[in-house]
Amino acid sequence: MDNILVNPAISFYIGVFVQWGFLMAFLYSLVVSINTPKKEAVWLSLVMSISYSSSLFIDIQHISYLQLFLFDITTIFAIIILRLFIIKNLISIYLLLGLIINSSLFLGMYIDVSVFNNYEPWWFWFFYSIVVNLADFMMVAIFFINKDFLGLYKLKGWLRNNKFIKGHDG
Repeated sequence: MDNILVNPAISFYIGVFVQWGFLMAFLYSLVVSINTPKKEAVWLSLVMSISYSSSLFIDIQHISYLQLFLFDITTIFAIIILRLFIIKNLISIYLLLGLIINSSLFLGMYIDVSVFNNYEPWWFWFFYSIVVNLADFMMVAIFFINKDFLGLYKLKGWLRNNKFIKGHDG
């Protein structure tokens, strides 16, 4: 993973900021939910804190894109399991979106670098560098904003009302 476009020092600080963001999201969610029965944000922020803090125990400079993909897939499954049993809210939708975007990009980079042996930067690498970081920031932000700032619920409603989704009624 040495061939990433972002300087390793900058990448390290972005990673630390995101880890710190998820830890603060956990603490914030914990404090906000002390006197309420709704603990969904606490559980989700705990999952994200554990997932992103696990990079403290690995050498981030030598991890493969496939391993990053597998980390995100594991986190996606953890959130899906939480959604099946206790959590169905806006935060989980945004986290799943961000993790799906990140895991898709990690898989794309793995295929490009490890399968096709491409080591020349091209537009996808620049796209990867920007979108992975934006998705991480979006996932941290949703814990504090807790509003549908991308309009995902509106999109979901529009898709449900669309005739092409429901099928033809005759």
